[in-house]
Amino acid sequence: MRISDRFIMALRNLWRRKSRTILTILSVIIGSTSIILMLAFAQGISNSQKEMIESFQGLTSINIMDENGEGLDVNDSVINKLKNIDNVRAVVPSKNIYADFKIVDNDEYEIDGSINVIPDNMFSLLTDDMLDMGSIPNPSDTDRILLGPNTAANKTTDTGDGGYYMEPDENFDFASHEYFIRLGYKDESEDDGVNFGKEENPLDSEGKETNKPQTVDIPIKVAGKLNNTSFLNGWGSYISESTYKKLKEEDDKLAFPTLNQDFDEQGNPIKSNDKEIKYDNLQVVVDKAENVKDVEQAIRKLGYQTNSMAEASKEIESQTRTIMLILGGIGSIAFIVSAIGIINTMLMSIYERQKEIGVMKVIGASVSDIQTMFLIESGFIGFFGGVLGLLISLLAGKLINNVFTGLNEGMVGVNKIIIIPTWLALVGVGFSALVGVLAGYLPARRATKLSAIDALRAN
Repeated sequence: MRISDRFIMALRNLWRRKSRTILTILSVIIGSTSIILMLAFAQGISNSQKEMIESFQGLTSINIMDENGEGLDVNDSVINKLKNIDNVRAVVPSKNIYADFKIVDNDEYEIDGSINVIPDNMFSLLTDDMLDMGSIPNPSDTDRILLGPNTAANKTTDTGDGGYYMEPDENFDFASHEYFIRLGYKDESEDDGVNFGKEENPLDSEGKETNKPQTVDIPIKVAGKLNNTSFLNGWGSYISESTYKKLKEEDDKLAFPTLNQDFDEQGNPIKSNDKEIKYDNLQVVVDKAENVKDVEQAIRKLGYQTNSMAEASKEIESQTRTIMLILGGIGSIAFIVSAIGIINTMLMSIYERQKEIGVMKVIGASVSDIQTMFLIESGFIGFFGGVLGLLISLLAGKLINNVFTGLNEGMVGVNKIIIIPTWLALVGVGFSALVGVLAGYLPARRATKLSAIDALRAN
């Protein structure tokens, strides 16, 4: 008997008993949908956590500290040592400045993210494929800022009862607005006995009354916005040393300069007269996530402390495997029930088709032909149930994701809670078909052991 004949006969037999076949397939649909959605949920949790990690620091970034776990005194010697380590993509010194990044004539939105100064040569390492929009600024341009991958525009929404809340607007068009950087300090809080930045009789950094302006607004243009492939990651935006020096000139004219601000042991602000840019953060970017551990070990051998998300990523992977095993085990219970249903259906089919089996044996059908025919039937039940279960899972996943995204709009790392990758879709359908074949094995063996004479005598 040709294999094509076996498939045609199996489909014909299933179609003859439509009601029973549909009910059995329904049990497989329930089982496959359960296990696919369970594993897709575990995959979604894992991806959400990884996205959150990448938004804060990235899986390939390492923060460097001295042997005491404090900030480094960044200099060329330190940078060159780190550059010489294998698999290091870039070494990025930076300095976070005290300034507000605002939109001109727009109180509805507020830019979320810090402003960081980076060396001019860092911009030459950026390429156009690292951009979501715009272009890479020329470091000599003193009126440009480059937005980081996660820089967001928070929209203010009135609650109607005197309060408000803010959430990121993913559709905000950064290219269609004008911006400025506000320098200085203006205390808008209630009177607390301290009048740094007060409108009346403000004090300068030495505690003396002054007529100098408290704040100054410097126009700035958004050159572009980076994507997550850039080695500059996180929430910050970036300006060049040239831009910083221009801001510093204006900052020095204020009653209370804040760009190069330091604080004493009591937390009181003190002015620094140092004209040089002192970078206080150092980040090493590794070429691949799997090389982070080796690079960290090499950095520690140089006497520095490190901090990265590599360990957190491994912990997430371990937790994901555990969750998948637990949820997969729960979903497999439904598969066991569907397997029992397939066994019952096939046993009933054999009982009703004893004469047919007897005739097949008399006309020369081999044991293998009969066994294969029943295994194909049970395999079809599992396959059809798996395919339909996958389709239902995809639709249910899309619905759940839409609802979940709406409830958590703008939050990092919560875009999708149900993720069905290709491997899971294939495994879901394949496993369903395999369960069908395995469930049909015992009934098929029983069919092959029937005596041809006894089978022909059966009603």
